[in-house]
Amino acid sequence: AGLLTLVNQDDEICALEVRNQSGEWIYAKPVPGTFVCNIGDMLKVWSNGIYQPTLHRVVNNSPRYRVSVAFFYESNFDAAVEPVEFCREKTGGVAKYEKVVYGEHLVQKVLTNFVM
Repeated sequence: AGLLTLVNQDDEICALEVRNQSGEWIYAKPVPGTFVCNIGDMLKVWSNGIYQPTLHRVVNNSPRYRVSVAFFYESNFDAAVEPVEFCREKTGGVAKYEKVVYGEHLVQKVLTNFVM
């Protein structure tokens, strides 16, 4: 829902899965000393679709617990997010996404993704 997430995964347990373009769930295999970079909805809007978020989930089938550390990089809550001119030019000159207020989008995503 956000902008960008960096994830430091457990080096030994495959549990993070991403959905590929064919709709299959595949493992994001841990590579020691690296981060997984998850792109969020706002980077999709700013880039006018050049960067796309990937649906992901965690399924730990290991008998061991998994540890990961995530860093969520977010915009200001009241930021107006719309495709930047450079990205519009790179994608045909037309904005593919309407302007949104970051915080309003984030709240809406939380309300539709989680049960309270």
